[in-house]
Amino acid sequence: MIDELEESAVKLATSEREQAWREMAKQVAHEIKNPLTPMRLSIQSFERKFDPKDENIELKLSEFSKTLIQQIDTMSSIASAFSTFAKMPAQQNETLNVVAITKLALDIFNEDYISFISEQDKIIAKFDRTQLIRVVTNLVKNGIQAIPEDQENKRIVVDITKDETNVIISISDNGIGIAEAHKTKVFEPKFTTKSSGMGLGLAMVKNIVETYNGTISFTSNPGRGTIFKVTFPKV
Repeated sequence: MIDELEESAVKLATSEREQAWREMAKQVAHEIKNPLTPMRLSIQSFERKFDPKDENIELKLSEFSKTLIQQIDTMSSIASAFSTFAKMPAQQNETLNVVAITKLALDIFNEDYISFISEQDKIIAKFDRTQLIRVVTNLVKNGIQAIPEDQENKRIVVDITKDETNVIISISDNGIGIAEAHKTKVFEPKFTTKSSGMGLGLAMVKNIVETYNGTISFTSNPGRGTIFKVTFPKV
């Protein structure tokens, strides 16, 4: 019976993974089709109206080219986002100082309202350096985007602690928070409330963290902010 249950669990997990990738394939196809339509219409319009003797032909050609380039860039960003998400993290299990690598990840940000707190200078864990930087930068970017540009007293706090078995990285912001209706969808690959992008950031972070036997969770109060908490084993 145990063997049968295990086999059923494996089949269910496989089925769920296949369903997830089917959903992702649909999403990518949908996102790619969006820029294709204006590209097609632009080409057809230009073809109909093209007149080499038009004194404004150079300007019109420039505008036509600009439109196509913008749509091509959109498609390129979609492909890059999907490629990054689909790429499984390399499980190098490097022994590293989580505090030092997190500080390094924060160096790319210019926002003066980002602060860093750690109870110790060194907390050792096994994690891929590049993937840890990716986790931190994605969560901080998410926090920055959650704070309205015109908001006063912006605040993002990156806090590292540990308990007997785990490293805990908390990233909090005082932005708009996550609506109750959206909370169950936050880690879905295709979910986003932003006007652009495919919503792969948090799904990718979850994918990376779970690869290293960790967990990610969050608490959020609409209008007051959000705290994401990443937990994974320390050495």
